[in-house]
Amino acid sequence: MSDSDTPTQIDDHLDVTILGELQTLLEDDFPDLIDTFLSDARVRVRELVRTVDSGVAEDIRQSAHSFKGSTLNVGAKQLSSLCRELEDLARSGRTQGSKGLVDRIEVELNQVEKLMRDSYL
Repeated sequence: MSDSDTPTQIDDHLDVTILGELQTLLEDDFPDLIDTFLSDARVRVRELVRTVDSGVAEDIRQSAHSFKGSTLNVGAKQLSSLCRELEDLARSGRTQGSKGLVDRIEVELNQVEKLMRDSYL
């Protein structure tokens, strides 16, 4: 963890217990998991943008649900929460507001990436 990141900042975005358990379990392979997650997350955000642009609620729901699972696996709790909001919105058949949620997801991913890189790589 770098000096510029307080535990509170990290705890706002990441579940450090989950990440610590993964780090212990995976040992030397842990950085590969983080790199893979971050690369995959960029692809998933592009997919969310594409599905939101399509305006098809079920496609948005599926993309958000899939990304939510990925974020939960690595302890990106705020990112997961935003994906859940998008999934719930789309599940209700509504798409209004989905663009704003995707924008918030992208901002949160930038924060998660910085914290993961500074703290775990």
